[in-house]
Amino acid sequence: MAPQLGIQELIGHKLIDQDGNNVGKIGQVYRDDQTHQPTWVTVQTGLFGNQESFVPLAGAEITDQDLRVPFSKSLIKDSPRFEAGGHLSPEQEAQLYRHYGVQPTVPGPRNAAGDVSTEERGRTAEQEARTREPGTVPREEEEASMTRSEEQARIGVERTESGRAHVRKTVESEPFEQDVPVRREELRIEREPVTGEERSADTSRIGEQEEEITLHEERAVIGKEEVPVEKVRISKEEVTGTERVRGELRKERIEIDEEDEGPGEARRNR
Repeated sequence: MAPQLGIQELIGHKLIDQDGNNVGKIGQVYRDDQTHQPTWVTVQTGLFGNQESFVPLAGAEITDQDLRVPFSKSLIKDSPRFEAGGHLSPEQEAQLYRHYGVQPTVPGPRNAAGDVSTEERGRTAEQEARTREPGTVPREEEEASMTRSEEQARIGVERTESGRAHVRKTVESEPFEQDVPVRREELRIEREPVTGEERSADTSRIGEQEEEITLHEERAVIGKEEVPVEKVRISKEEVTGTERVRGELRKERIEIDEEDEGPGEARRNR
C-alpha cells in the first residue's frame, strides 16, 4: 500500500465529498497565523476549474492519495467566494464557518501555506471578555447570504462521420474504327513481239510450259497491349465554415422584499 501524503503534499490531488464524489483538485492549504496548523484548503471548482472554494479541514481525512471531507459537493460549490492566495479576514472566516455549520477552533486570520505572517493578529475571546465594558452585551452579527447562479453556454464542436467514399476501378469495352493502308500484289501481263535477231536466237520449241508466281498482300491485324495513361490521386481536405447555434440560458434573480412596521409604510420591492 502506498504511504499516505501529508496535508501540504495533497496540493494538486483530488478533494472527495462525503458521498465519494470528486469535487475538484486541491489548490492551496491555509494555516492559522498563531498555531501554524492547517485549517483550510481551497478546491478548484467551476465549469473549467477557474474558481476556488474554501473548505474547512475539520473532520477531513486522507484516503490513499486524496482528501475526503464531511461535506457535500453542492455545499462546497455554494460556499462564499473569496480571493485565494492571501489572508482570510476574521469576518470572511466567520462567514465560511457559518456556511459549513462548523464551530471555529482558533480565532484569527488565516494565511496561505508557505506565507505565514509574523504579525500579531487579534485577541482571544478571553481577552475580549476582559476588556469589554461592564454591562455591555456583545452584539450578535446578523447576516444572510444567498448564492445566485446562472447558466453559461459552453459551445464546442464535435467530429462526426458525414459520409464515406469508395474508390474502385471497373473495366468497360468500347468499339473503335480506324482505316489502315494495306498493300497487295496483282498480276500484270505485258506482251511484246519477237523480231529480228531475237527470233533467230530463240531456241524455244512448241510445247507445254508452266511457271508459278506467288502473290502477296497485306492484311490489317489488331494487336493489344496494356499501357498506363494517367494517375488519379484522391485526398481529403478540411473546409472551414460557420454554423449558428441557438439555445436558452437560465439565470437566477434575487428579489428583496422589505417590510417596515411603521404606520403608513408600504411594502417595497427592490
